[in-house]
Amino acid sequence: MVGMFVLAPAGKSSHARAAWALLAWMILAALALFSPCAAVARGQSTSGEDEEVVANLAAGRAVILVGKDGIAVGTLEARAEADTRPPLIVPLGSFRVAVLLGAVEWVTPDMSRPALRLDAELRRVAGLLPGPRKDQATATSDIEQFGIAFLEPLRAVAARLHRKLDWPKDEVLVELLLVQYVEAYGPEVWSIRYTLEQEPMRGEFYNTRVPRPRYVQLYPPEKGQPHTLMESSYPRSGTPLPLLVDLLKSNDPRMARLRSADAQLAHAADQLDRGESQKLPANEGLQFLRAALNSLAESKARQMAVLIRQREGLEWVAGENEVAISAPVDDKTREPGAPTLRKKP
Repeated sequence: MVGMFVLAPAGKSSHARAAWALLAWMILAALALFSPCAAVARGQSTSGEDEEVVANLAAGRAVILVGKDGIAVGTLEARAEADTRPPLIVPLGSFRVAVLLGAVEWVTPDMSRPALRLDAELRRVAGLLPGPRKDQATATSDIEQFGIAFLEPLRAVAARLHRKLDWPKDEVLVELLLVQYVEAYGPEVWSIRYTLEQEPMRGEFYNTRVPRPRYVQLYPPEKGQPHTLMESSYPRSGTPLPLLVDLLKSNDPRMARLRSADAQLAHAADQLDRGESQKLPANEGLQFLRAALNSLAESKARQMAVLIRQREGLEWVAGENEVAISAPVDDKTREPGAPTLRKKP
């Protein structure tokens, strides 16, 4: 008998709750394939029945600003339920961080087993991969290696799911934002997005698969495109959060108050309006980002912020670094000539 698995943000329909429940089981089983905490994900109760599992979400918005001498990253929580977290900033080295949105923590309600943390797993896997370095583009990519490290386990367990999932078409399961300085290349930002596909076979029987993740390079922009804020939010389905850049352009009252309150904030807003974030000192960009997120924050909503300086590297600015330090990440250099998807600067 299969026990109940819970992953149901407040306000979701019963169909959505069922989908989240199945997906909770899917992720746990997938992580068990490569996690040092496999017993946590695979365990059964003494009665032989699977235990209830609750997945906590990282929900809200993540905003990234690339300035002339650094990259500012900020996240703001949107509290969907009691255990919601802000999108998690995960340090992956001196010049690289990831931001995780979606289902990030898996626990048993009776606390009989330690929590399984996707951010800690991310650090562990990242420590096994080469660090960022610019090389000539070919068909395969170091960015793809990063994404595929999580794909195969997901595919293996998704193949066991044969019940129809009422999963929103435009919703991702997990989004990973990769933010880094690359040797001999400069700043770059990627979005790696995982979703689900189902194919009806016969009756109520479905084949379920996780397709290769979608890779979207957010920075540097295409030639002639503005250099401005990059944003992502979770969940994507339903009513999406308004983009900070759109609030700026429409002179939203909250943004107008920032402009009038401080000359430096007004200067930063003007640079972003002109699509010239690359001319903005990173410290000024960070101050604007934090002030803007504060103006949008609900009561007691948590935030995280970091600054990756071009020369000095990572500086933790705000929020609790919750990642388990037991999974260190080494700064590695890729072998010359290794394949990459990066565009030439």
